[in-house]
This record gives sequence, C-alpha cells and structure tokens, in this order.
Amino acid sequence: MPLTLRELLAFDVLREARPRILAGDASLDRVVRWVHSSEIYEIGPLLTGGELLLTTGLGLAGTDAGARRHYLREIAQRGVAGVALELGRTFPETPRELVEEARRQELPFIALHAVVPFIRITEHANTLIVDYAGRRLRLGDRATRALNETLIAGAGVAGVLATGAEVIGAPLVLVAASGALVAAHGVAGDREAWRAVEHAACETPVTLHGGPWGRLVAGPGSALPGEDLVIALERTAVALALAMLRTGSPPSERDRQVSALLRDLIEGTAEADAAVRAMMAGFQLPPGHVLVGVAAEAVETAAALAVVDRAAHILHTSAIRGRVSRLVLGALAVPPSLTDTVGAAAQALEEALRRLSATQLHVAVGHPVADLTDLGPSLRDARAALGLRRVTPVVTTRALALDLELTRHFDPSHAADLVRRAIRPLVDWDRTHRTDLVTTLETFLLHGCSPTRTAAALHLGRQSFYQRLHRIETLLGHPVTDPTVHTALLLATTAHRLLR
Repeated sequence: MPLTLRELLAFDVLREARPRILAGDASLDRVVRWVHSSEIYEIGPLLTGGELLLTTGLGLAGTDAGARRHYLREIAQRGVAGVALELGRTFPETPRELVEEARRQELPFIALHAVVPFIRITEHANTLIVDYAGRRLRLGDRATRALNETLIAGAGVAGVLATGAEVIGAPLVLVAASGALVAAHGVAGDREAWRAVEHAACETPVTLHGGPWGRLVAGPGSALPGEDLVIALERTAVALALAMLRTGSPPSERDRQVSALLRDLIEGTAEADAAVRAMMAGFQLPPGHVLVGVAAEAVETAAALAVVDRAAHILHTSAIRGRVSRLVLGALAVPPSLTDTVGAAAQALEEALRRLSATQLHVAVGHPVADLTDLGPSLRDARAALGLRRVTPVVTTRALALDLELTRHFDPSHAADLVRRAIRPLVDWDRTHRTDLVTTLETFLLHGCSPTRTAAALHLGRQSFYQRLHRIETLLGHPVTDPTVHTALLLATTAHRLLR
C-alpha cells in the first residue's frame, strides 16, 4: 500500500520526535510521495505535490507574520502531504499564524517537540516509498510478462482471463457496454458471475478500436492492495483487447458479402435480392428446408462462427453466417424431416457448444421462415433475445416470447402496476428477507408447474422447493396453480425481472 501521512507518523523514528498535529487532522490519509527537508523560504515553487516537508523554520527567521502565512499558503497550493516544524532551533513554540494558515488551507501541520536528525526520518520513510514503487513495477512487469506469454501461445480471451485471474487472485468477469455478460473466469456460472460483479473489488474499462467496448470486473477475494489490483486489472484489460483484435482471420470477399447481406436483412433493406446475393456468396437454400435465424454473442467471433458451422454439420445441412458488428448472425437450413425446426436447431447448437467447449458463448434461435426474404424478423428477434437470455447458453425466441413482447412495448409505470397488483407481497418479502420467491414462482410457472423440473432448474431439493411454494401461496392468499391466475402471475414475474 502507498504510505500515508497517518502511517508515517506512527513510525518509531517519528514518534521519537514527539509529533503533535496542530492542523489538518482530516487530511492525514494523504499519500506521502516523498519526504523532503528544506530551510529555503522560496521552497514552494520547487515542490511537485505529495511531499512531507520537514523544516526547522530557519528560512522564516526574521520574517513577519504575513510572510509566514504566504510561505505556508504557497506550499499548500503545491499539494504537499503536510509540513512538520521542528521546535527549539528557530522557534521555541509554534507561531500562531502558521497554525491558523494551515487550518485555513486544511493542510496537515505537525509540531515536532524533540530533535531527531532529519536524515534518519528521510532515510527510513523514503526507503519504504522506493521499495513500494519498485514492488509495483515488479508486479506490473510480472503481470505483463504472464499475459504476453498467454497471448503468444494463442490462448485467446479465455486464456487471458485465466492468466489475469491467477495474477490478481480473484474471479474476473468481462461485461459488454450493453450490460451483457460476455465471459468470466473463476466462477461456477452466470449467477455467480453477476454476484462477483455486484460485490466487485475493482473494475476498469476495456477499449477496442479507440472506443469503449465494455468493462473488466475483479470480484472479491484478491490479496493485492488497492493500487496493485488496479495495475494488474488494467494490464489484463489491455491484453484482452489485443486478444479480441487478433480473433479470427481477416475476412475474405465471400465473408464480406455474407456480412453485408445479413446486415441488410436485419435492417430490412435486402428482401428483394436476398436470394441472388446469397447465391453469389455461395449459399443456396436446399429444397424443402426452412431457415431458422441464429444470433450469437461472443468475445471471439471465430468461436461463434465455428459453432454455427458445427451445428449445420450435426444436422447434415448447410448454414449461412457472418460477423455483423460485435455479433455473429446467420441461419441454419433445417431439413423437412425434422418437424420441430426450432427445437432441432437449438439442440444442434447446444451439441456444437459442448463439442467445441465454447462455454462462454451465448446463442439465440429465432423463428423458422420459408426463405431468405423473410429472415430479417427472425434475426432481429434472435438478436433481441440475446439481451434477455437466462442462465442457459442457448435460448429460443419462442421461449422468450413474453419477454420480447413486453420489451417492445415496455412502460415502466405499467409494468410496476402489474407487479403491485399480482405479486407485491412476494416482492416485499424478498426485499425484507433477502430471498428469491419471485424467481422461484416464475421458474415454477415456466416449467409447467412441475415441482420436479422446477426444483432441478433451481438446484433445490424437493422439500426445500415445497417450503418455498407454501410460503408463496401463503403470502399471495391463493394457489398459484389456479389456471385463472396463471397469465397474470407470469406477466407480473416477467415484468418484475425486466424492471430489475
């Protein structure tokens, strides 16, 4: 930790001088950058800030009260950490005007009542300051060396996060500027990652292409002091940006054509010539197949492209996919033999994620369409669903239909009214007792009111779930399995989550 004035005054070498704080008590936690002694009256312009100035007051001998005030005012304006005046050589007691001016400037002013050679004080304090600065440099060098080795090895973003977490000694979470959880290391899942963000020890911005891309968050648990943690986290953020810039090979002409087509489809400007442009880029929808829109969010877009390709291979079919901004968009051509086209696409993508170990990748699956001219809405819904995903790596827009509809027409006051009318007792209970009854109820409703599936989804024992359900129904005053209240409860629990 950097040395503060309060800590410095506790050292034996200074305690021997019998220090007494006469002004600036509230500023004793200022960092001391250097300890300097001087008897020059015009010392102010030579100081750069952060110094503890030791003086016997010899430079003030023969000056009047106004000159002494000016002397101290000029020193305070340089941002020094404090001034210590040794009594006995020049002043038998502290001049009142110095104390008054120090209080006016909120400058720590210390009277030293016993003589201790200034060289002893400066040697002791400055040695500690230099040692701390050297340790910080060594930490920065060690972090940079480890991160560079990871980059050279081609370990990518996941490897950089792992290395950074090892240096820092705490979980690391990468969050996009949109607020989406992108990647994490040292946590068991998304919920634990968000818990680490909520109790963050430190965070730093991640910059890409000259602009803000997101933020890197260090969770609790690091043994590094504050400034050391900041240094290590900043070095990791730089390495992450480099890893993201190196992701994938330069796009080919075909890749650029596909990306342009997908961009125009999602913007609704390519319906007329979509099929022709797709053929020119090497994609043609097989007869009888339907297209299912796909949107993937990943730090390393090469991994997302590979997952879509592997899913197409699993389905024994073809796919069109490309990079659009920070996402990978595309569509899987699902064979007519598979009646549940959305379910088949989602299962193939989940299998592809497992086979490729793409644990930090999130994919959303849109609705099926007959041809490319209708693909735009499916892609738009899939893109919107990425921001609404739950803990599963693959979601479908049909599973999030209510979320998407509420989001399109989201009115916070109307949503709050829904919550108050239907589940206010649960919200109040959760807030008071730090429980999660609203999430439990929503999960129960979404799983067809099945206790077994709900308990599994919440990682609860059946008995624990039944206790929660009893509490929920007691607070609401009615059974939640009543079909007449199902819609209202599902609307309210979804609205509550969106409001949060």
